[in-house]
Amino acid sequence: MSEVEKLKPKKNKYLMFGAIGMELISLILFAIYGGEYAVKQGYPNYLKALLIVLAFVVWFISLIAKLRSIEKSKD
Repeated sequence: MSEVEKLKPKKNKYLMFGAIGMELISLILFAIYGGEYAVKQGYPNYLKALLIVLAFVVWFISLIAKLRSIEKSKD
């Protein structure tokens, strides 16, 4: 193992999965509050549901990217 490889920080998988859960919670809360704000501004009620679905899509894409980075770090 070279000196550069020794100095690279290792990814803590457990911390990474905990962060994934917190990311999901924060995205959903942001979508709910953003949707409520938009409805108060006069936008249709279904916008809140659309924002929540969009938050899940963003989270799922982020999850796939993180899992791929873990897979690459194993090799």
